Amino acid sequence: MGWHTPTVRTVFIHGRGRSGARAWPLQAAAADPDHVFLERTCAADQPERDADRVVEALGGRGHVVGHSYGAVTAMLAAQRRPDLLRSLVLVEPSCFDVARGGRHVEAHISAMAPVFAVADDPEVDGREFLDRFAAGMHHGPLDLDTETCSALAERMRATPAPWEVALRTDTPRLVPTLVVTGDDRPMYTEVAQALAAKGATHLVLPGADHRPQDHDEGWVAIRDFQVQHQR
Repeated sequence: MGWHTPTVRTVFIHGRGRSGARAWPLQAAAADPDHVFLERTCAADQPERDADRVVEALGGRGHVVGHSYGAVTAMLAAQRRPDLLRSLVLVEPSCFDVARGGRHVEAHISAMAPVFAVADDPEVDGREFLDRFAAGMHHGPLDLDTETCSALAERMRATPAPWEVALRTDTPRLVPTLVVTGDDRPMYTEVAQALAAKGATHLVLPGADHRPQDHDEGWVAIRDFQVQHQR
């Protein structure tokens, strides 16, 4: 009688931009059948709802990886069902609730709160909203066609502000946690430091910008961490 090796899935959760495998090109290129790339199924990301989708997608005990805004959903899933997560990886996490009071986190919230405050204002059209959003993130205006601009603005306006999602700072004590950051956005570093104080491992990849998962070093670190916590 042959031995059956149980499937161990990894669920990848996208940020505010692309969803599904398109948000994880390096990981999707591995063509691993146990990789599950969460797709955006509604007009906007909703961490409270999507956390349950992550748990369902695991199909048992597995790994969860979340990027940027998707890290909020990943942390919620870990809090709800820590028994089902072998490991949790947060890449440039927008989990600002765990680092309130940090200088850079508070500066980011101060810049972005007025943007979310006009999300329901009909006098602020989609392009103006995206311009305000980009300015709050210290980016230049987005060069988008009208149709793309309208669809993106609709999604962003319906997405909860990340700092308004309550998260448990002790999540790394529930699930082995790796936080991966670049070195040029200090608000994510403050989130990583807050989680490291509770037991998370923090890896900094200089020059990786906001997508360390697109770099070989980042992807290797994620896989190595998962292998360490495969049981």
